[in-house]
Amino acid sequence: MTSFAINQGYQQQLFSQPMVVAPSVENEISADVIEQLNDLIMAQYEMSLFERRIFIAIIEQISNNLLEVGGMKVVPEIVLDARQIIAASGLKGESAFVELQKATTNLIKHVCKITETDGLLQVSLLSSAKYMKGKGQIKLRIDANLHPYLLKLKNQFSIYSLEKLILFKSYYSQCLYELFRKLPKQNGTIMISIEQLRKILRIGESEYERYFDFKRYIIQQAQKELAIHDTSFDFKEKKQGKKVIALQFIFK
Repeated sequence: MTSFAINQGYQQQLFSQPMVVAPSVENEISADVIEQLNDLIMAQYEMSLFERRIFIAIIEQISNNLLEVGGMKVVPEIVLDARQIIAASGLKGESAFVELQKATTNLIKHVCKITETDGLLQVSLLSSAKYMKGKGQIKLRIDANLHPYLLKLKNQFSIYSLEKLILFKSYYSQCLYELFRKLPKQNGTIMISIEQLRKILRIGESEYERYFDFKRYIIQQAQKELAIHDTSFDFKEKKQGKKVIALQFIFK
């Protein structure tokens, strides 16, 4: 079961511009900044292709106001066209519907952990999903406690921006795309240490241990995928002896 955490103490920073102070090529990014980047980048996109498409559709349709039903505040029901989601994903046949059902199940299991002023809120990203027989529709329910946070995402990102993220083949390409958009640049460049990149991307110590693999499967893959976007880049390696300790990203 996946989860994400948002500390209410810096929500305003997290969802406003500018996010961080531009680091010089000599200074490291602060731990606070790394935590903010972790929450912003990783929280939203640690999902399969179908899950991300459903999530974007939810963000697109989320109502600005709650309804009152039986004395309780509820989020208006969201209705999705299942066939449209499947067509956009390039899948066909019964297996596509199976994958779609798997995606909604995972979103129901996807627990959000939100630190609020009066305590810790744990809430599923999706409360329920009902497939309407013979209509090709899915009716989705969202918990009212999650509503203000989804609204903030809607205000922070355009649907066009979110749609671009789901086109990337590599999960890390998505993360780097958003990172490069958020970090201010000095003379069109950003310098980040390998250690910091691993922290921001939450890469475990046993993953991509060799720099060669890290470079090939994360950096160069992202370079290939971001080549057609507004964050296309080249990079230079900064070494300490023979060891690569940082990368300078140069944006075209």
